[in-house]
Amino acid sequence: MTATATVRRSSRKSHSNKRKSHRPNNRRGRRPVRSRRRRKVLALSVIALVLALLGASLWAVYFSTALVTKRVNVIGTHNLTGTQVSLAAQVPLGVPLARQDLDAIAERTTSLPAVESAAITRNWPSTITVTVVERRPVLAVRQSIGYVVIDKYGIAYQTQPVLPSEVLLAEVDSADSPLLSEMATVAAALPHRLRRKVDRITAGSRDSISLVLRSGGMVTWGSSSDSELKAQVMGALLKQKPKSSIDVSSPHNPTIR
Repeated sequence: MTATATVRRSSRKSHSNKRKSHRPNNRRGRRPVRSRRRRKVLALSVIALVLALLGASLWAVYFSTALVTKRVNVIGTHNLTGTQVSLAAQVPLGVPLARQDLDAIAERTTSLPAVESAAITRNWPSTITVTVVERRPVLAVRQSIGYVVIDKYGIAYQTQPVLPSEVLLAEVDSADSPLLSEMATVAAALPHRLRRKVDRITAGSRDSISLVLRSGGMVTWGSSSDSELKAQVMGALLKQKPKSSIDVSSPHNPTIR
């Protein structure tokens, strides 16, 4: 009888101990779940804050009146004026700087014949800067109303009343664009010291370009190919004081008379 009672008590005690031993484990299991929830809520809050800040920034840049275009700055003009460039660029004032179409502004700016290229930049908070590279003449063709000037690419872009200094007079039809391009390549290859010795440049065709010197001599150039080398050879041969002419059409086998 005693043994039976003892066994029962032992069984109850053991069962009770098992229950007690499980309780701490359940509590420890709940803590990681709560911690993960807190981290998730915190992460979502941070994401929401970042999105809100990003949205506010985009609104301020693209739609707010705080960053609208108020001024146009023109850089690089020599013969043109800033007003001429600004009128051609047609930058819309009052438009947010971020919404300005820079490519369209550059295209409008280069519509000016005297502009070779244009670069457009935003200068925060309110300025568009237009940087232009003007064409520089290397040739001029005499016309009844003055001189049509041509740049190094053979583009006739302006008429001036007098022949500009350091610009070669070209005896050619100003409407012959391919030939003008060839002659412009030759003129652009001449260094300053040689250009001063040349009175004019003539051509019957693209392969028969010649330079008439101020001294009365003649330089047979041929085509515009190897123009930089031909200019070097011409400079060296002029030091020998030729009597009448130089032929650099074949620069590796030049002749002098």
